[in-house]
Amino acid sequence: MKRSIFLGLLLASIFMLLTACTEGTAGTDDSSSPDGKTDEKKDSLVVAFESDAGTLIANSDVNYVTDAQIRNIYDPLIDRNGETGEFVPVLAEEWENIDELTWRLKLKEGVKFHNGADFNAEAVKFSIDYILDEANQSFYRSRWVNVKEVTVISPTEIEISTSQPFPSLIQRIAEDLLIMEPGYFKEAGPEVAAKKPVGTGAYKFVEWSRDNYLKLEAFKDYWKGTPEIRNLEFRYIPEFSSRLSAFLSGEVDLFKNIPVDSVDKVKSDQNSKVEEVASSRINYLALNTFADGPLKDEKVRQALNYAIDTDELLESVLNGHGTKMTGPLSKINTEYSETEGYGYDPEKAKALLEESGYNPEELTLTLDTPNGRYPMDSQVAQAIAAQLQRIGVKVNVQVNEWGAHLEKIRNREMKDMFILGWGPAFDAQSTIENLFTEAAPYSSFYDKEIEAEIYKTNALFDEKERFDGYAELQKKLVDKAAWVPLWQQADLYAVRKDLNFKARVDEKIQAFEMSWN
Repeated sequence: MKRSIFLGLLLASIFMLLTACTEGTAGTDDSSSPDGKTDEKKDSLVVAFESDAGTLIANSDVNYVTDAQIRNIYDPLIDRNGETGEFVPVLAEEWENIDELTWRLKLKEGVKFHNGADFNAEAVKFSIDYILDEANQSFYRSRWVNVKEVTVISPTEIEISTSQPFPSLIQRIAEDLLIMEPGYFKEAGPEVAAKKPVGTGAYKFVEWSRDNYLKLEAFKDYWKGTPEIRNLEFRYIPEFSSRLSAFLSGEVDLFKNIPVDSVDKVKSDQNSKVEEVASSRINYLALNTFADGPLKDEKVRQALNYAIDTDELLESVLNGHGTKMTGPLSKINTEYSETEGYGYDPEKAKALLEESGYNPEELTLTLDTPNGRYPMDSQVAQAIAAQLQRIGVKVNVQVNEWGAHLEKIRNREMKDMFILGWGPAFDAQSTIENLFTEAAPYSSFYDKEIEAEIYKTNALFDEKERFDGYAELQKKLVDKAAWVPLWQQADLYAVRKDLNFKARVDEKIQAFEMSWN
């Protein structure tokens, strides 16, 4: 009897032990193997940003932080290859230029929006018309004013007519346009659609807590296939030190723009890695001619170009993570033409200031900068202020939250100078028209004759004439000291070591392209 009881207890103990082992190895709990790794495959990703999206509605906010997030919700018609920048088809399968005023696009069939509606030509027409409608106050509108009409030829074909030759229309489609669901937008209204978006993208909306996070989930019926990353969260952490702490503690899996003085700290963490790519974004110091003050004077602007030592900034502040520019375009730009920079000459700078009637010792300027939006941005601003102090010019540095920084530029509330980046910057028109014309929301420089030449060059279909036109514009903008070109940005990403992630030249963060090892 005692032997039977003993055997029964022994068998029960063995059964319980085996059951516990089975549950742990099946991934149903948080049990870890001896090396600390869990057996359960990850399917969630947390990406940190320095600020919130401006809106979740497409085709409205020209803002990288907004765009990088909503491109996971909406699809474009045309995208760029993440390594080369070449155009690749997405919702548009083919496109052709019928004549100088007409473009035709063939669309993909069988694509569904998140609410089950069909993607078709009407959705494309609606999305472009949204940009063109002045009542929507889209910041993209100035880039699309040459579009006269969008005509639906069939459910899978549209025709775009322009009021004048618009040879860069495909660039605008690739860089600006995302496709919205017209039925949902009209039924829900713009206020709801801006907070609870519906697209055809790899991820569906779940929840948006302003200034805290945006949560998305994989769209199982996505036309490219179900994403491997099932749950996607964008978390907003304004301070870099807090972003870095969240990353190193495992709360965050990925973030962009590591300050160069923290690169080694990320590399030394056993669970982390750094990804770097020379992106298509350019960084510059805007010399604001829209504000009353000394920067309206060409000689003052030239003096500031001579007084700023870009090589020193790259070496001492960025530790070499950037490629120096001498003109408004970087070498990655398709219409780049070599320009002769000003070089560092503080004595020439002081002489030009005196020629323009300003005593450097009595000149005080304001320099606005974001903090943590671009690599070492506020530190660059402080270093520029120190360089200008060498010639006697006093600079008051104003540090802004990123959203407030953009608003000040758009509302023309900036004073003398401000730090800004621009990108993706693959074609000359995207940069030159948007940064050197009067109506463009992020412009800081305007010259009537140069603006007329910009619009004339934009309309040239002949490739050589167009290239030559932009080459001449680049030279004139340097001669006019339109702003101080700094560098083509090196993008530095902090990445969880077991995350399959490849940095793109266009800075897009596409969770569909990622997976966990």
